[in-house]
Amino acid sequence: MNTTSTAHPSAEIELMTRIRDKWGATIADARKNAAIPEAFLAALVANETGGNADAKRFEHGVLAALWEVLQGRKAAYGSIGRDDLFNHIALAVGTQPPLSASGLVGRISNALQFVDGLATSWGLTQVMGYEAIVFGVSFADLQNPVYGLRTSLRMLSQFAERYQLDLGKDFSELLDCWNSGRPHSPTADPQYIPNGLLRMQIYQTLLPPKAMTA
Repeated sequence: MNTTSTAHPSAEIELMTRIRDKWGATIADARKNAAIPEAFLAALVANETGGNADAKRFEHGVLAALWEVLQGRKAAYGSIGRDDLFNHIALAVGTQPPLSASGLVGRISNALQFVDGLATSWGLTQVMGYEAIVFGVSFADLQNPVYGLRTSLRMLSQFAERYQLDLGKDFSELLDCWNSGRPHSPTADPQYIPNGLLRMQIYQTLLPPKAMTA
């Protein structure tokens, strides 16, 4: 969920102040000893959900791509192959008896719901559900603010390694990666990167001097 804003800066200050007051300690704890600044994570939260930890968004295009893999029409979706999907679906719905008609219907329903969950973005930074497979976490973990932010940091580190980015300064490129999957690529929202950079600057002014330079 992108919270695009071209409003007066006072609205942006209010947004970032609200995120600091509600999530500042959680953000600071999640990125402890990480290279990326607190202000970047706060801006990412602002861009994606405005600080709503319960936010989620179903992506029809992602679901279609996952079904292509499940049906063997594509080898993989990113790094996720058919075996990965089947193994995690089996873990999610269980493989033990009973296999009565009602039990089987329940398992099929659970499996379909799980696949929908893989195609849904979760939590403060809207991590896609299929990342649960990549990082060995659950959808509940992605919705948990601390675990969700730590997963976000792991993803950002992977982007930085893949594209030779500096986590301490290549903020435009990292925002682009988060939104589009790679740097120097058009974002779904043309204001996504400018909004993120502005929100990061505002958040820095709201932090104590020590935190600003951490």
